Formats: sequence, C-alpha cells, structure tokens
Amino acid sequence: MQKAEKYKPFTFFLALLFLLVLLSGLGLRFWAGEQAMRFTGPTHIAAGNGNIYLSASKNIFEFSPTGELIRIIPPHVSGLNDEPIDMRVGESGTLLIAEQRPAKIRICDLLSWQCRSLADPEISRIEKQFKVLSLPDPDSLLLTDARGDTLLKWAGKNNRFSQVIPKGTLAGPNDIAKGDGAAVWVADTDHRRILELLPIENGTYTPGREHSAVNDLTIGERYYPMMLVRASDERWWVAQAAEFSEAWSDLVIYHPDEGVQNVVELPDGAYATDLVAIDDRVLVSDLEQFAVYQVQVDTLEVTDFGDEAFQKQMRELRERRDYYIHLGTLSLLAIIIGAVLMVLAAIRATPGNKRWTPVTKAFDWANVPQQVPPVNGIYWLKKSPKMDRNLKIAGIGLFTLVVLVVLVSLVLFAWVAVQAGPDEGGVASPEFREFGFLILLHALALGLLIPVTQFAVRPLKRKLGTDGKKVFIGFPDGRTLAADPAGLAYTGRLVFYKKFTLPLFSGRQQPVYIAGEVETWLAPLLRNSTKLTEAQALKHQWKLWTRLGRTV
Repeated sequence: MQKAEKYKPFTFFLALLFLLVLLSGLGLRFWAGEQAMRFTGPTHIAAGNGNIYLSASKNIFEFSPTGELIRIIPPHVSGLNDEPIDMRVGESGTLLIAEQRPAKIRICDLLSWQCRSLADPEISRIEKQFKVLSLPDPDSLLLTDARGDTLLKWAGKNNRFSQVIPKGTLAGPNDIAKGDGAAVWVADTDHRRILELLPIENGTYTPGREHSAVNDLTIGERYYPMMLVRASDERWWVAQAAEFSEAWSDLVIYHPDEGVQNVVELPDGAYATDLVAIDDRVLVSDLEQFAVYQVQVDTLEVTDFGDEAFQKQMRELRERRDYYIHLGTLSLLAIIIGAVLMVLAAIRATPGNKRWTPVTKAFDWANVPQQVPPVNGIYWLKKSPKMDRNLKIAGIGLFTLVVLVVLVSLVLFAWVAVQAGPDEGGVASPEFREFGFLILLHALALGLLIPVTQFAVRPLKRKLGTDGKKVFIGFPDGRTLAADPAGLAYTGRLVFYKKFTLPLFSGRQQPVYIAGEVETWLAPLLRNSTKLTEAQALKHQWKLWTRLGRTV
C-alpha cells in the first residue's frame, strides 16, 4: 500500500475538520458583525420640558440640564426595534421618535413613558431617512423625505400628508429646524446648502435665504450639511461631513443674513450625528467616539457632557462593540488558516503523481515527421467528433438554462412587485422592491452569459489546414486565411497568428483534433514558428486585448 493511500482516511478526516474550522470562522464572523452592530454610540439628542434625551444602542438616556443621568429607558419600554433616525420634543411635551424600517413615528409621554405609533401608510412609504418637526398647530408635523427630495406636512385633523414645496426645491434634505416666525430652515444636503423656507398660502412654503456649505471655512471636503440647530446667539450651527463619511465632521456656524462666520473643530475622529441647543450651549452627539460634547456659544470651548454614570455606560457599550469587532477579526484569521490547512490536507491526501496538473503538450517532437505528407489542395485537420458534439450541446443547453432562469426571475419579480403594492399598506414595500430589483438584475446578468459564452467558444469553431507549405485558418462563415508558418507562435495549448487564437485543447484539456492530426499535418510547419511560454502567451493575449479591446 502506498504511503499516500495509507494515510488517506486520516488526511481526509483532517480536511473535513479544517473545512468545519473554515465554515465555523465564516459563521462566527457574520455573527460577530451582527452583534457589533447592536452597540452604537449616541445617535440623536433632543431637549425639552427642562431635560435632555439621548438615544444610544436602542436605549433612551434622560439627563438633567447639567448632565446628571436621571434614568435609562430600555427598548422594551419605548418599543424601539432599531436605532431611531430622529428624536424631538414636540409642542405638546411628548417625545417624537422617528424610525426607519419601516418608517414610522413613535410618540412617547415623558412622564409615564407610554408610547404609541403614528400609523399612516404615507409615512411607511418613506424609503430613506427622514426628520420630523412638530408645529404649533395641534397634531401637525413637517417631515423631510431624503429619497423623495421633498418636504411633507401631516395634518392630524384629517390624518393626511401633503407636499408643501415645489418639486426640485430640495435634494436629499436631512434636518429641519424652526426659524423666525413660521419659517423653517432645512439642511439641503445634496444641494450642499442650508435653506430657509417661508410659509405662503395654503400651508405651502417657498425658498428664502440660503447659504452654501462650500465656503472658505469648510475643512477638507466636508460640504454636506447633515444636522442644524439655532443656538442662543441666533446663528445656525450646522454639522457638516464629507460625502460617504463615517468619521470626521465639524460644526460650521452661519449668520442668517451674513452667511458663514466660524468653525468649531470637534475632537479627532468625531462623527456628529445630531445637535441640540440648550441655554448658552450646543450639545453634539458623537456616534463613533461614544460621547456627547457641549460647546459654549460665546467661547466655542468644547468639553464632554454627562456625569460619570453616563460615561461608564458609554465605555461599556464601546467595549462590547470593540469586543465583537475583535472577535470578527480573529474569525477572519481562523477562516484563512482553515482554508490553507484544508488545501494542504487535500494535497496530502492525493497520490504524489496526481497532485499537480501536468503541463499540456500539444505534440511530442519525437514523433513529428520532418515534412508534411504530400497533399493536393488544402488538407483540413480532422476535429474530434466529441468536441463538436459538446459545443452544440453546450450552446443549446446554456441557452435553454438561461432562458428558463430569466423567465422564472421575471415571474418572481412580477410577484414581488404585486406584493409591494398598495394592498400591503406600504410597510414592506422598500424591502420587497429592493429584493425584486435584485432578482431582475440577476436575470439580466445571467442573460449576458449567452453572448459571453459565444464569444469564448468562437475560437474553437475555427479550423486549421495546410497545403504542405502554408497554414490555413478556416472560419465558420466560410472565409479562409493563409499564414506563413514563420509568422505563427504556439504553446502547448494554443496557436497564435496575428490577432487570431487557434486552440489545440479546450478549457477542460480535451483535444480539439483527432489524435495524430496535429503531429502529422501542423507540427512539421511549426519548426519555423516561435514557441512561447505560458507567461509570454498571457502577455501576448494582453497586448491583443488592449490593442483591439477584445479577446480573439
């Protein structure tokens, strides 16, 4: 018994064990990532009724104005299923909490912490983040719709939403805050500006003053206003970040009439997610650093907000997040080690003479005659019947498979579109639509396999021939091209002539021609051709790709 065969069961067992290590590492990484996402720093902050309210890791923290932690409201009391995307104290003294998946507004009594949801199909159809602002009118709200690029007004008396600005006024609006009188200001994020909206007839608004976020005081490319608040100095304090940034943002201060006036640099790595003004301070929540800062309006001094009890809570949340992040990193190492060991075990379990694929040889020079046998006209090398048969079956089979999968995908897409319709109340519409579009994109991508495969097998449909002196290339459309053997190049698998590639083997190392055809009719002429290594062949094909924009 060979040594490899003797230890084959053991090495096979090891390969399975290492496969389990690999799969366990993958599972652990996904699980650790999910767990890490549960622990987030402060996301939104609100002030009213003499106290301050902060959201972090689905908990609501209640503070006194001086920063003493009064109590923590857990998610099973508030009803939060996810991190809120906005939080405000309303005109009636209730806490308004905006949630996204699905979009809804939760209204909580600040004394009893009894919460109810403002259920309305129009709210649930908002697919991207939105912000909410309570109006003096009873049960009236303004909402920014970032994906819809609009401003909505909800009137409690008739339980309806309506657009209150002309189409195209806003682009990706994020935050909204009260200005003078009945005017409001909006962080018009994608237009990179802050914009005043003035009330006009029928409860609608028209643009007023505006200030560009692209100015001389902007640091880096932090052109995108995210949140804004009007401080005690009557100026607008705006959190501005770079596009797609998850770290680093600054506070830029704008005078309502004169524009940008100052910048407050936050600690390194800070990511401001919300602002609130209280007395002579502006409080800033920092998602990344698990902190809240307070900035003095007159001196612009930045200090930490919150007592030791709150700081301890933030440290514990951050430590737990970092633990799962580190666990995910270690699991990645386990994935790599498991994969390497599994491959090594598989190699060890394979007999030595079968471990590596031998280098393909198109022909054996020892069996190649000095000259091509006499021939009248052109002799075309005889192709393997199995190769021609496989090409036909593969073409028909691939076409049938792709058509069936595309049809099934389109039916699924139609079904998903129906499920996302008005009958569902819009609650699951965003998720259903995204899933449906993924199905449709998958079908379209799969449909591209047909032209890609046809392009890949086109060289296999060409044929080689000779008249004893020259090499001829025959094309499927009947054209013939004569080539001087001195202008050819070849490897163990391919023959090249100018921009044309002539395979001698398929991708599965199946010979294109019947045994002996290449040695007898083609190889004698290749004595005057250029032999290429595999690396030189790849370089040759790369030059053709860059020169012609296609593989031939």
